[in-house]
Amino acid sequence: MNLIILTDKDRTDGGSYLLEDHRAEHIRSILQLSEGDSIEIGILNAGQGRGRITTIDSKQVCIRAEKLEKRDYSALSPHIDLICALPRPQTLKKILLICGMMAVRKLYLIRASRVEKSYYHSPLLNPDNYNSFLIEGLSQGKHTRLPSVEIHERFKPFFEEILPSIEKDEEHTVLRIFPDPESNRTIKAFYDGNARRILLAIGPEGGWVPFEIEMMQEHGFEKCTLGRWILRVEHAVTAALSQIEMIRLEKK
Repeated sequence: MNLIILTDKDRTDGGSYLLEDHRAEHIRSILQLSEGDSIEIGILNAGQGRGRITTIDSKQVCIRAEKLEKRDYSALSPHIDLICALPRPQTLKKILLICGMMAVRKLYLIRASRVEKSYYHSPLLNPDNYNSFLIEGLSQGKHTRLPSVEIHERFKPFFEEILPSIEKDEEHTVLRIFPDPESNRTIKAFYDGNARRILLAIGPEGGWVPFEIEMMQEHGFEKCTLGRWILRVEHAVTAALSQIEMIRLEKK
């Protein structure tokens, strides 16, 4: 936990933030802070900076925000939106953590031929449940912008109707890529470090079926390789995001 993330639910009438959960325990046991100590904090979807511990005991910790700076995430380049075939819940937890940690802007969870229908009945798809994993990722990566999540249960309408509608409201054009073991072209072949937005599609554990690949290519998605390995879904997400970041840093 590299950044204590505070939310509106933690805010008291006096403007301080009251913690009574694992964050309080982390402050007591891991950070071993005391009343009057300064602590690094982030306000969800707002700023980050320093706070002061005003009260601490065995049950709760009260923090007063002092020095906060608002981070301009709109200037972050590239914006990365992730399309992911809905995985099993345990894998989804890892992907949510990664999205928060690595500053993904939007996560679209979609149906694919090799997605089990039962996955759509998981309690994890409740916003209160998946947001907790996103926030844990924010805490690790030291970000405060909560990724948005959309859940779609039909593959073809998502690409033919929903995605074009979403794109109409976007300010910047987008680079569209999806990893495929048959490709020998790296992400660097498509992304030179200058694109303002990237739409990354990651398939299910068993891969996309031919119809799905054709559909994505018809809508401007390019195949790319992440290396010579066959990766699990969460590892493919991490590998792709890491490669994008390395290319961005090289072009700075």
